[in-house]
Amino acid sequence: MAEFKNALRDEASRALTSWPARIAGILFIISSLITYADAISRGNPFASYTLLAYAVPILIIVLYPVCILIVSAVEKYSVIVMDLLCISGIIGFCLTLQIIFSGVGTESELDGLFLELQGQIAFVLTLGTAFSFHSSFRFTLERNILFIATSIAVLYRLNPEFLILNALPVIEGCFLGAIVSWVFYDGIRTRFYLKSTDADTRQHLYNQLSKLVYSHQLERIKLGDELEDTMPLKEGKAICNVFDVQKSGEIRHERTQDFFIGVFKVFLDICMKGYGHNPLRSRAFRLKETGDGFISSIGYPFLPIESQSLADSAVSAALDMFEVFNEEVRKFDYSKPIKGAMGLAYNSIQGTFQSGGIRAYDLFGDAIIQAAKYEELRKNPLVWELITDRAKELELEHFNLMIIQEVIYNSLSPEYRDIFIEVDFSSKRFAEQNFQMLYDNDAKFFYFHVLA
Repeated sequence: MAEFKNALRDEASRALTSWPARIAGILFIISSLITYADAISRGNPFASYTLLAYAVPILIIVLYPVCILIVSAVEKYSVIVMDLLCISGIIGFCLTLQIIFSGVGTESELDGLFLELQGQIAFVLTLGTAFSFHSSFRFTLERNILFIATSIAVLYRLNPEFLILNALPVIEGCFLGAIVSWVFYDGIRTRFYLKSTDADTRQHLYNQLSKLVYSHQLERIKLGDELEDTMPLKEGKAICNVFDVQKSGEIRHERTQDFFIGVFKVFLDICMKGYGHNPLRSRAFRLKETGDGFISSIGYPFLPIESQSLADSAVSAALDMFEVFNEEVRKFDYSKPIKGAMGLAYNSIQGTFQSGGIRAYDLFGDAIIQAAKYEELRKNPLVWELITDRAKELELEHFNLMIIQEVIYNSLSPEYRDIFIEVDFSSKRFAEQNFQMLYDNDAKFFYFHVLA
């Protein structure tokens, strides 16, 4: 109701400052001039007063826009001002009648005027009561009854005989005013609720769409851009991070899905840290969730937020992911330890939108494939033996694991480089098995970090 009341107040203010009020003002002026000319032609000594009969409604129309420019709070009273305009217009008509009647010399002339003015009563009362901007139609009816009663009282005081002759037009004016005011009120109410429903629908659609695309995409779409133009599509370079929960298939718990959802949510929070556009940037970009895995990229399609090297940014984000992962595991309170593994690789990557149907944004490229293969290195018996030996040195029976590509290691600052253990593919134990890194044939080393 409050919103409807505010909408009516705004409607009334617009009516008072735009063409409806201006047309009413022109009609008042034209009516005054015609009445003045007619009174002059009849030799009415009070003819000049007819020019002032509508002074009050004309002043309201002229001064209201000026007042709200000077004191904006006046706009709150626009509904009352509209009522004053209507009643002052009716009173102005009654004053015009009084001036005209006062200048008549004989009874026959007065009777002639009665007949000429007979049809105007209904018209004036209809216009004076038709337009109302109150939120309750009952209040509008009560207002109209007050206006009609005031008009009848003034007309009776003016000339009882004229009132009796115009009893039917007065009744017509009452009923026509009630009908028109209801149509006017219902029209405003219907338009308001349609607009409210439409606005709610648009907001709901906006909220749902915001779950599918980033906020900068929404803004660009609102400005008229195509969806396909809102994300980078050219080939670039990035570090991809492929996360997987070790032995996730062995987890048996009624809230397993909730656990993974919680993990991916905190991972997303890390990725979206510092998100902004012009240029597009964030700590990382969430590519996808894969049941028990999470894939993200650093450096494409969003630029990194940190001034340090891309490698440092990627390892820093990975370490934070392990930290929040451990916190989610603690809250999950599973009966056995749950640990994760990550593979990081740097290479080419490119964005794309699906060719048909729902145009989801996706990434493809060697960086993703290689990161997945580095994460899977832990499944190789030789590699796993090296990793578990390192875990024993650290007195860790269960551990998280990060495996990175040689190019990432070489790009790290000493602070991060020192936490990794180097493994040479050309060493005897690997050479005996002709070990070769899949999808990264030129790789001669890999590096891993074991952490609690």
